[in-house]
Amino acid sequence: MLGTVVKQGATPEEYLALYSENTYKIITLFGLDDAYHAPWFIALIALFALSLVLCSLRRLTLFARETKVVMLPGEDKLLKMDLHSYVPEKDFDEVLGLLTRRYGLAVRDEQGVVLEKGRLSRYGVFIIHASIIIILAGSFIGLLFGYKGFVTLKIGETKDRLVLRGKDPAEMPLGFAVMCKDFKVSFYPTGEPKDFVSTVEIVENGKIVAGKEIRVNEPLSYKGIRFYQSHYGSTPVFFFNVGGERVVLAEREAFRKNSLLLMVARYERKVHDFGPGVLVAYLDGNEPKATWFLKNVDRLREQNLQGIKVNLNDIQERPYTGLEVSRDPGVFVVWTGFVFILFGLYVNFFVRHRRIYLLKTAGGPLVAGTALKNKGNFDKEFKKLLEEIHVHTP
Repeated sequence: MLGTVVKQGATPEEYLALYSENTYKIITLFGLDDAYHAPWFIALIALFALSLVLCSLRRLTLFARETKVVMLPGEDKLLKMDLHSYVPEKDFDEVLGLLTRRYGLAVRDEQGVVLEKGRLSRYGVFIIHASIIIILAGSFIGLLFGYKGFVTLKIGETKDRLVLRGKDPAEMPLGFAVMCKDFKVSFYPTGEPKDFVSTVEIVENGKIVAGKEIRVNEPLSYKGIRFYQSHYGSTPVFFFNVGGERVVLAEREAFRKNSLLLMVARYERKVHDFGPGVLVAYLDGNEPKATWFLKNVDRLREQNLQGIKVNLNDIQERPYTGLEVSRDPGVFVVWTGFVFILFGLYVNFFVRHRRIYLLKTAGGPLVAGTALKNKGNFDKEFKKLLEEIHVHTP
Protein backbone atom coordinates (compact mmCIF):
# COMPACT_ATOMS: atom_id res chain seq x y z
CA MET A 1 0.00 0.00 0.00
CA LEU A 2 2.85 2.36 0.84
CA GLY A 3 4.55 1.49 -2.45
CA THR A 4 1.37 2.46 -4.27
CA VAL A 5 0.84 5.76 -2.41
CA VAL A 6 4.48 6.91 -2.51
CA LYS A 7 5.85 7.56 -6.00
CA GLN A 8 8.51 5.01 -6.90
CA GLY A 9 11.92 5.64 -8.45
CA ALA A 10 11.63 9.42 -8.60
CA THR A 11 14.49 11.89 -8.21
CA PRO A 12 15.20 13.66 -4.88
CA GLU A 13 13.97 16.91 -6.45
CA GLU A 14 10.60 15.33 -7.26
CA TYR A 15 10.18 14.04 -3.71
CA LEU A 16 11.17 17.38 -2.16
CA ALA A 17 8.60 19.09 -4.38
CA LEU A 18 5.90 16.78 -2.95
CA TYR A 19 7.03 16.29 0.67
CA SER A 20 8.87 18.13 3.41
CA GLU A 21 12.54 17.42 4.02
CA ASN A 22 11.78 15.37 7.17
CA THR A 23 9.19 13.28 5.33
CA TYR A 24 11.68 12.68 2.53
CA LYS A 25 14.24 11.46 5.11
CA ILE A 26 11.69 8.95 6.43
CA ILE A 27 10.92 7.80 2.88
CA THR A 28 14.60 7.18 2.11
CA LEU A 29 15.30 5.64 5.54
CA PHE A 30 12.74 2.87 5.00
CA GLY A 31 13.33 2.58 1.26
CA LEU A 32 9.78 3.67 0.41
CA ASP A 33 11.04 5.37 -2.75
CA ASP A 34 11.87 1.88 -4.06
CA ALA A 35 9.63 -0.23 -1.82
CA TYR A 36 9.42 -3.31 -4.04
CA HIS A 37 13.19 -3.76 -3.99
CA ALA A 38 13.60 -2.90 -0.29
CA PRO A 39 15.08 -5.71 1.89
CA TRP A 40 12.15 -5.54 4.32
CA PHE A 41 9.63 -5.98 1.48
CA ILE A 42 11.47 -8.96 -0.01
CA ALA A 43 11.76 -10.46 3.50
CA LEU A 44 8.00 -10.10 4.06
CA ILE A 45 7.21 -11.70 0.69
CA ALA A 46 9.62 -14.57 1.42
CA LEU A 47 8.04 -15.07 4.87
CA PHE A 48 4.56 -15.05 3.35
CA ALA A 49 5.58 -17.57 0.66
CA LEU A 50 7.23 -19.83 3.25
CA SER A 51 4.14 -19.68 5.47
CA LEU A 52 1.91 -20.53 2.52
CA VAL A 53 4.11 -23.47 1.47
CA LEU A 54 4.23 -24.93 4.99
CA CYS A 55 0.48 -24.46 5.45
CA SER A 56 -0.21 -26.15 2.10
CA LEU A 57 2.13 -29.06 2.85
CA ARG A 58 0.48 -29.65 6.21
CA ARG A 59 -3.00 -29.64 4.67
CA LEU A 60 -1.83 -31.76 1.74
CA THR A 61 -0.39 -34.38 4.11
CA LEU A 62 -3.67 -34.62 6.01
CA PHE A 63 -5.61 -34.71 2.76
CA ALA A 64 -3.42 -37.50 1.35
CA ARG A 65 -3.95 -39.61 4.47
CA GLU A 66 -7.69 -39.08 4.30
CA THR A 67 -8.06 -39.87 0.60
CA LYS A 68 -5.67 -42.80 0.60
CA VAL A 69 -8.23 -44.99 2.33
CA VAL A 70 -11.92 -44.30 1.71
CA MET A 71 -13.88 -46.31 4.27
CA LEU A 72 -17.41 -47.61 3.95
CA PRO A 73 -19.16 -46.76 7.24
CA GLY A 74 -21.33 -49.26 9.04
CA GLU A 75 -25.11 -49.27 9.06
CA ASP A 76 -25.39 -47.39 12.36
CA LYS A 77 -23.23 -44.49 11.09
CA LEU A 78 -25.11 -44.26 7.81
CA LEU A 79 -28.41 -44.05 9.66
CA LYS A 80 -27.09 -41.04 11.58
CA MET A 81 -26.57 -39.10 8.34
CA ASP A 82 -29.22 -36.51 7.46
CA LEU A 83 -29.81 -38.15 4.06
CA HIS A 84 -30.46 -41.90 4.07
CA SER A 85 -33.08 -44.39 2.95
CA TYR A 86 -33.68 -48.16 2.62
CA VAL A 87 -34.57 -49.65 -0.77
CA PRO A 88 -36.16 -52.99 0.22
CA GLU A 89 -37.88 -53.67 -3.11
CA LYS A 90 -34.74 -53.19 -5.21
CA ASP A 91 -31.82 -55.47 -5.84
CA PHE A 92 -28.40 -54.15 -4.71
CA ASP A 93 -26.86 -54.41 -8.19
CA GLU A 94 -29.89 -52.71 -9.73
CA VAL A 95 -29.57 -49.75 -7.37
CA LEU A 96 -25.81 -49.64 -7.99
CA GLY A 97 -26.41 -49.51 -11.75
CA LEU A 98 -28.77 -46.54 -11.34
CA LEU A 99 -26.31 -44.66 -9.11
CA THR A 100 -23.26 -45.18 -11.34
CA ARG A 101 -25.03 -43.30 -14.12
CA ARG A 102 -24.34 -40.12 -12.16
CA TYR A 103 -21.56 -40.96 -9.73
CA GLY A 104 -18.13 -42.45 -10.07
CA LEU A 105 -17.15 -45.56 -8.16
CA ALA A 106 -14.59 -44.88 -5.42
CA VAL A 107 -14.55 -48.00 -3.21
CA ARG A 108 -16.20 -51.39 -3.43
CA ASP A 109 -16.11 -54.33 -1.03
CA GLU A 110 -18.31 -57.23 -0.04
CA GLN A 111 -20.56 -55.01 2.10
CA GLY A 112 -21.18 -52.18 -0.34
CA VAL A 113 -19.77 -49.31 -2.34
CA VAL A 114 -18.79 -45.64 -2.02
CA LEU A 115 -19.53 -43.37 -4.99
CA GLU A 116 -18.25 -39.82 -5.49
CA LYS A 117 -18.86 -36.77 -7.61
CA GLY A 118 -17.06 -33.41 -7.75
CA ARG A 119 -13.85 -34.75 -6.20
CA LEU A 120 -11.95 -31.93 -7.90
CA SER A 121 -13.42 -29.40 -5.45
CA ARG A 122 -11.26 -30.85 -2.70
CA TYR A 123 -8.17 -29.66 -4.60
CA GLY A 124 -9.46 -26.07 -4.98
CA VAL A 125 -7.62 -24.67 -1.98
CA PHE A 126 -4.34 -26.27 -3.11
CA ILE A 127 -4.74 -24.81 -6.61
CA ILE A 128 -5.30 -21.35 -5.10
CA HIS A 129 -2.27 -21.66 -2.80
CA ALA A 130 -0.09 -22.88 -5.67
CA SER A 131 -1.27 -20.04 -7.93
CA ILE A 132 -0.35 -17.43 -5.29
CA ILE A 133 3.14 -18.93 -5.05
CA ILE A 134 3.39 -18.84 -8.87
CA ILE A 135 2.40 -15.15 -8.87
CA LEU A 136 4.99 -14.38 -6.19
CA ALA A 137 7.64 -16.29 -8.17
CA GLY A 138 6.80 -14.31 -11.32
CA SER A 139 7.00 -11.04 -9.40
CA PHE A 140 10.36 -12.06 -7.93
CA ILE A 141 11.68 -12.87 -11.43
CA GLY A 142 10.58 -9.40 -12.53
CA LEU A 143 12.32 -7.80 -9.53
CA LEU A 144 15.58 -9.62 -10.19
CA PHE A 145 15.80 -9.51 -13.97
CA GLY A 146 13.43 -6.70 -15.00
CA TYR A 147 13.97 -2.95 -15.08
CA LYS A 148 12.23 0.36 -15.63
CA GLY A 149 13.65 3.46 -17.23
CA PHE A 150 12.94 6.16 -19.76
CA VAL A 151 14.21 7.61 -22.99
CA THR A 152 13.60 11.11 -24.35
CA LEU A 153 13.64 11.65 -28.10
CA LYS A 154 13.41 14.68 -30.34
CA ILE A 155 11.85 14.31 -33.77
CA GLY A 156 14.38 12.54 -35.98
CA GLU A 157 16.57 11.53 -33.03
CA THR A 158 17.76 7.94 -32.53
CA LYS A 159 18.96 6.39 -29.28
CA ASP A 160 20.14 2.90 -28.36
CA ARG A 161 20.23 3.39 -24.59
CA LEU A 162 17.74 4.09 -21.81
CA VAL A 163 18.21 5.80 -18.47
CA LEU A 164 17.32 3.59 -15.51
CA ARG A 165 15.17 5.11 -12.81
CA GLY A 166 16.41 5.37 -9.24
CA LYS A 167 18.56 7.41 -6.93
CA ASP A 168 21.59 6.99 -9.17
CA PRO A 169 20.31 7.02 -12.78
CA ALA A 170 22.53 5.05 -15.12
CA GLU A 171 22.43 4.33 -18.82
CA MET A 172 21.74 0.83 -20.09
CA PRO A 173 21.98 -0.48 -23.69
CA LEU A 174 18.73 -1.56 -25.32
CA GLY A 175 20.34 -3.98 -27.77
CA PHE A 176 18.75 -2.05 -30.64
CA ALA A 177 17.94 1.56 -31.52
CA VAL A 178 14.68 3.46 -31.23
CA MET A 179 13.98 6.44 -33.49
CA CYS A 180 11.29 9.10 -33.14
CA LYS A 181 9.95 9.65 -36.64
CA ASP A 182 7.29 12.15 -35.57
CA PHE A 183 5.54 13.54 -32.50
CA LYS A 184 2.17 15.28 -32.35
CA VAL A 185 0.13 16.70 -29.51
CA SER A 186 -3.42 18.05 -29.60
CA PHE A 187 -5.19 20.15 -26.97
CA TYR A 188 -8.67 20.80 -25.66
CA PRO A 189 -9.99 24.40 -25.87
CA THR A 190 -9.08 24.76 -22.20
CA GLY A 191 -5.43 24.13 -23.03
CA GLU A 192 -5.28 20.66 -21.45
CA PRO A 193 -3.56 18.02 -23.59
CA LYS A 194 -6.09 15.91 -25.49
CA ASP A 195 -3.78 13.39 -27.11
CA PHE A 196 -0.06 13.00 -27.71
CA VAL A 197 1.32 10.47 -30.14
CA SER A 198 4.86 9.34 -30.87
CA THR A 199 5.56 7.67 -34.20
CA VAL A 200 8.44 5.36 -33.34
CA GLU A 201 10.54 2.92 -35.34
CA ILE A 202 12.84 0.16 -34.06
CA VAL A 203 16.14 -0.07 -35.91
CA GLU A 204 18.32 -3.17 -35.63
CA ASN A 205 21.40 -3.94 -37.71
CA GLY A 206 20.67 -0.88 -39.81
CA LYS A 207 17.16 -2.07 -40.73
CA ILE A 208 13.74 -0.93 -39.56
CA VAL A 209 12.24 -4.02 -37.94
CA ALA A 210 9.17 -2.58 -36.17
CA GLY A 211 7.18 0.59 -35.85
CA LYS A 212 4.07 1.96 -34.21
CA GLU A 213 2.20 5.08 -33.12
CA ILE A 214 2.56 5.04 -29.35
CA ARG A 215 -0.29 6.56 -27.38
CA VAL A 216 -1.18 6.47 -23.70
CA ASN A 217 -2.16 2.84 -22.91
CA GLU A 218 -1.07 1.74 -26.40
CA PRO A 219 2.59 0.71 -25.97
CA LEU A 220 5.06 -0.71 -28.46
CA SER A 221 6.48 -4.13 -27.56
CA TYR A 222 9.71 -5.53 -29.00
CA LYS A 223 11.81 -8.41 -27.66
CA GLY A 224 10.05 -8.28 -24.29
CA ILE A 225 10.68 -4.53 -23.88
CA ARG A 226 7.67 -2.22 -23.77
CA PHE A 227 7.67 1.47 -24.68
CA TYR A 228 4.87 3.54 -23.12
CA GLN A 229 3.94 7.12 -23.88
CA SER A 230 4.82 8.83 -20.62
CA HIS A 231 5.25 12.57 -21.05
CA TYR A 232 6.36 15.26 -23.46
CA GLY A 233 7.93 18.66 -23.41
CA SER A 234 10.04 21.06 -25.38
CA THR A 235 13.68 22.01 -25.40
CA PRO A 236 15.21 25.21 -26.78
CA VAL A 237 17.38 25.14 -29.91
CA PHE A 238 19.68 28.08 -30.73
CA PHE A 239 20.53 29.23 -34.25
CA PHE A 240 23.83 31.06 -34.52
CA ASN A 241 25.87 32.49 -37.31
CA VAL A 242 29.53 31.98 -36.40
CA GLY A 243 31.93 33.67 -38.83
CA GLY A 244 29.42 33.22 -41.69
CA GLU A 245 28.65 29.57 -40.82
CA ARG A 246 25.17 28.53 -39.72
CA VAL A 247 25.36 26.64 -36.42
CA VAL A 248 22.52 24.97 -34.52
CA LEU A 249 23.17 24.18 -30.86
CA ALA A 250 21.16 22.80 -27.95
CA GLU A 251 21.84 23.59 -24.31
CA ARG A 252 25.25 22.23 -23.14
CA GLU A 253 26.38 21.62 -26.72
CA ALA A 254 29.70 23.07 -27.89
CA PHE A 255 31.10 24.28 -31.21
CA ARG A 256 34.67 24.99 -32.35
CA LYS A 257 35.79 27.22 -35.19
CA ASN A 258 39.50 27.78 -35.56
CA SER A 259 40.69 28.96 -32.15
CA LEU A 260 37.19 29.74 -30.90
CA LEU A 261 35.49 27.18 -28.65
CA LEU A 262 32.04 28.14 -27.41
CA MET A 263 29.24 26.35 -25.58
CA VAL A 264 25.63 27.16 -24.74
CA ALA A 265 25.81 27.24 -20.94
CA ARG A 266 22.38 28.53 -19.91
CA TYR A 267 19.07 29.62 -21.33
CA GLU A 268 16.52 32.00 -19.82
CA ARG A 269 13.13 32.66 -21.36
CA LYS A 270 13.18 36.11 -19.82
CA VAL A 271 16.35 38.01 -18.88
CA HIS A 272 15.03 40.90 -16.77
CA ASP A 273 12.72 42.78 -19.19
CA PHE A 274 14.78 42.13 -22.33
CA GLY A 275 13.14 38.87 -23.41
CA PRO A 276 14.83 35.52 -24.08
CA GLY A 277 18.56 35.18 -23.79
CA VAL A 278 21.34 32.61 -23.80
CA LEU A 279 24.58 32.59 -21.85
CA VAL A 280 27.47 31.50 -24.04
CA ALA A 281 30.71 30.30 -22.45
CA TYR A 282 33.97 30.49 -24.42
CA LEU A 283 37.72 30.36 -23.96
CA ASP A 284 39.81 33.48 -24.26
CA GLY A 285 43.24 31.88 -24.44
CA ASN A 286 43.14 29.58 -21.42
CA GLU A 287 40.74 31.78 -19.49
CA PRO A 288 37.05 30.80 -19.45
CA LYS A 289 34.61 33.64 -20.03
CA ALA A 290 30.88 34.01 -20.59
CA THR A 291 28.61 36.54 -22.24
CA TRP A 292 24.88 36.96 -22.77
CA PHE A 293 23.25 36.98 -26.20
CA LEU A 294 19.78 38.58 -26.12
CA LYS A 295 17.47 37.84 -29.01
CA ASN A 296 15.48 41.11 -28.83
CA VAL A 297 18.39 43.49 -28.14
CA ASP A 298 20.31 44.37 -31.30
CA ARG A 299 23.58 45.31 -29.63
CA LEU A 300 23.62 42.06 -27.64
CA ARG A 301 22.40 39.84 -30.46
CA GLU A 302 25.74 40.10 -32.28
CA GLN A 303 29.15 40.08 -30.58
CA ASN A 304 32.77 39.64 -31.50
CA LEU A 305 34.47 36.71 -29.81
CA GLN A 306 38.21 36.31 -30.42
CA GLY A 307 37.90 38.24 -33.67
CA ILE A 308 35.00 36.13 -35.00
CA LYS A 309 31.53 37.58 -35.38
CA VAL A 310 28.92 35.53 -33.55
CA ASN A 311 25.27 36.33 -34.16
CA LEU A 312 22.20 34.85 -32.43
CA ASN A 313 19.69 34.50 -35.26
CA ASP A 314 16.83 32.69 -33.54
CA ILE A 315 15.66 30.64 -30.57
CA GLN A 316 13.08 27.91 -31.17
CA GLU A 317 11.30 25.47 -28.89
CA ARG A 318 11.45 21.96 -30.33
CA PRO A 319 9.18 19.25 -28.86
CA TYR A 320 10.46 15.99 -27.46
CA THR A 321 8.67 12.84 -26.34
CA GLY A 322 9.30 10.95 -23.14
CA LEU A 323 8.87 7.17 -23.32
CA GLU A 324 8.66 4.87 -20.31
CA VAL A 325 10.72 1.73 -20.99
CA SER A 326 10.15 -1.45 -19.03
CA ARG A 327 11.07 -5.12 -19.18
CA ASP A 328 9.46 -7.74 -16.97
CA PRO A 329 10.44 -11.34 -17.83
CA GLY A 330 8.22 -12.63 -15.03
CA VAL A 331 4.96 -11.22 -16.42
CA PHE A 332 4.07 -14.47 -18.23
CA VAL A 333 4.55 -16.39 -14.98
CA VAL A 334 2.33 -13.88 -13.16
CA TRP A 335 -0.44 -14.21 -15.78
CA THR A 336 -0.17 -18.00 -15.53
CA GLY A 337 -0.68 -17.67 -11.78
CA PHE A 338 -3.76 -15.50 -12.33
CA VAL A 339 -5.24 -18.11 -14.68
CA PHE A 340 -4.69 -20.80 -12.06
CA ILE A 341 -6.15 -18.68 -9.26
CA LEU A 342 -9.32 -18.08 -11.28
CA PHE A 343 -9.56 -21.79 -11.98
CA GLY A 344 -8.95 -22.57 -8.29
CA LEU A 345 -11.65 -20.11 -7.19
CA TYR A 346 -14.09 -21.67 -9.62
CA VAL A 347 -13.28 -25.16 -8.35
CA ASN A 348 -13.47 -24.04 -4.73
CA PHE A 349 -16.81 -22.25 -4.95
CA PHE A 350 -18.72 -23.86 -7.82
CA VAL A 351 -17.66 -27.52 -7.84
CA ARG A 352 -19.36 -29.54 -5.09
CA HIS A 353 -17.99 -32.74 -3.63
CA ARG A 354 -20.69 -35.33 -2.86
CA ARG A 355 -20.54 -38.93 -1.65
CA ILE A 356 -23.16 -41.64 -1.94
CA TYR A 357 -22.91 -44.78 0.23
CA LEU A 358 -24.67 -47.99 -0.78
CA LEU A 359 -24.65 -50.71 1.86
CA LYS A 360 -26.05 -54.27 1.87
CA THR A 361 -28.26 -54.78 4.93
CA ALA A 362 -30.85 -57.26 6.15
CA GLY A 363 -33.57 -54.69 5.38
CA GLY A 364 -32.37 -54.23 1.82
CA PRO A 365 -29.90 -51.87 0.16
CA LEU A 366 -29.28 -48.75 2.29
CA VAL A 367 -28.53 -45.51 0.42
CA ALA A 368 -26.99 -42.55 2.28
CA GLY A 369 -25.34 -39.36 1.12
CA THR A 370 -23.25 -36.47 2.40
CA ALA A 371 -21.86 -33.21 1.04
CA LEU A 372 -19.25 -30.90 2.51
CA LYS A 373 -20.95 -27.72 1.26
CA ASN A 374 -24.12 -26.47 -0.41
CA LYS A 375 -26.09 -29.12 1.46
CA GLY A 376 -29.43 -27.61 0.46
CA ASN A 377 -28.85 -28.38 -3.21
CA PHE A 378 -27.51 -31.83 -2.37
CA ASP A 379 -30.72 -32.54 -0.42
CA LYS A 380 -32.74 -31.87 -3.60
CA GLU A 381 -30.31 -33.96 -5.65
CA PHE A 382 -30.55 -36.87 -3.23
CA LYS A 383 -34.37 -36.82 -3.26
CA LYS A 384 -34.30 -36.81 -7.05
CA LEU A 385 -32.01 -39.86 -6.96
CA LEU A 386 -34.49 -41.64 -4.70
CA GLU A 387 -37.29 -40.83 -7.13
CA GLU A 388 -35.29 -42.26 -10.01
CA ILE A 389 -34.77 -45.58 -8.25
CA HIS A 390 -38.39 -45.60 -6.99
CA VAL A 391 -37.63 -45.51 -3.32
CA HIS A 392 -40.43 -45.86 -0.80
CA THR A 393 -39.04 -44.37 2.38
CA PRO A 394 -40.35 -46.16 5.52
